[in-house]
Amino acid sequence: MRDFASASFQLSNLRLPHPNLDFLRFNRHEEQADDANFTAIVSTPVVVDNMIFSEYILGRPVHEMVTRMRSEPDMVGAQESAVTEYVRGQLHLMQYLEYYMCRPRYFLEQRHLLPLGDKARMGLVEQYYSFDEPVMLEFLSRKLNSRTRTYLPEVATKTGIPVASCKRQFENIKRIAKQSEDEEGVPLVNEIMERFALSEPLATHYAHILFLNINRVDTTKRCLAHFKFADFDFCASILIQYWTTPTSTMTLDDIDQPLTQHAQQLKSLLVENKANFDCLCTAVRVHISSLIPKTPSGSSASTSTVPSSALLALLENRIVRGSTQIRAILRVSFSIVADIGASSTLRSVLGIIVEKIVDSFASMGLRSEDMELFYDSVIIHSIGIVTEQIPDSAPAIEALSRTLTGTKLIGRRLFRQKSSIFGPLNKIRPAQ
Repeated sequence: MRDFASASFQLSNLRLPHPNLDFLRFNRHEEQADDANFTAIVSTPVVVDNMIFSEYILGRPVHEMVTRMRSEPDMVGAQESAVTEYVRGQLHLMQYLEYYMCRPRYFLEQRHLLPLGDKARMGLVEQYYSFDEPVMLEFLSRKLNSRTRTYLPEVATKTGIPVASCKRQFENIKRIAKQSEDEEGVPLVNEIMERFALSEPLATHYAHILFLNINRVDTTKRCLAHFKFADFDFCASILIQYWTTPTSTMTLDDIDQPLTQHAQQLKSLLVENKANFDCLCTAVRVHISSLIPKTPSGSSASTSTVPSSALLALLENRIVRGSTQIRAILRVSFSIVADIGASSTLRSVLGIIVEKIVDSFASMGLRSEDMELFYDSVIIHSIGIVTEQIPDSAPAIEALSRTLTGTKLIGRRLFRQKSSIFGPLNKIRPAQ
């Protein structure tokens, strides 16, 4: 059986109303009467073939749709002319549907437009606003304007996705951005779900895309070239969750200003103050050394919780300029958040984390697990120093956790390097 959204359908009898049409308009030669006679045109229920709809939003040509449909089990032996006529009829219907897909809330509320159930309607909207990650990756860091529209053929060539599908995805993200740009103080995910009737996961993806796009976060630097859309989507979620206000939408004003001020204060207290920095390094070294299992090397201890010999050598200052490199890493970690309110820092934040934090750990032979252990230990042992030296330390402690946890999570995700360049640096050194 074919996968239909309703029962059988004859296109020749279908007439879909346009929202702007004025029905029941009398001309000057006609008089309105108390009783009016109407001519009703009744058609069989509307059918939306889900397979053809999927091919349509992907921009496939008619002959490819016909070929695929004739390969379906229930279409074996069907005449090509009949299948072609069926496909063309479906495409005619979908051209009408596309008008309403651009107005999804109207499409869902006006039940007289098409005799489809709520589930079928929402499924069509969700499918129409789905996107291909390689295509969306090309739209990151680009303005949503006519110049980007002229770039669509190049996007299609680069990704292998038809131009028509690239155009649909571009128009969708542009439409969502335009209708959400004037909202302030409302979580962007909720706004997208309300206006476009999208599921929370898809609306969340669009919120992350808009955050990166509107704030012009650079994803095109050479050090970021080998990462995928999912990586940047994750990074956007961390930036929003840890470094913006709780009611963040997608504007620069949503960067948490008190957080940036506390980050600057913490950098002065924990990094620039030599006594506090030395005390912190000692506490971190003792803590991480205690994580080494006492049992033989063949034990079942997880490698993600066991520090490597390279990390111990760094903390014990057995690596050349080890203490200096730790100071530099922590200084950058706090400086990123302290300066992220500036558009230039926010634009370059991912490149800074990769070049100045991730590459620093990798160049010393450390793993991503070592970086995570290091940041966790720094957070734990910085709390005591902050509590002792900052009155009413609760906001500063929260800022400490948000600053370093955000940096750690983004750095961990972006630790995957090109094997040809960084592969040897990621290998774990043999135990001494």
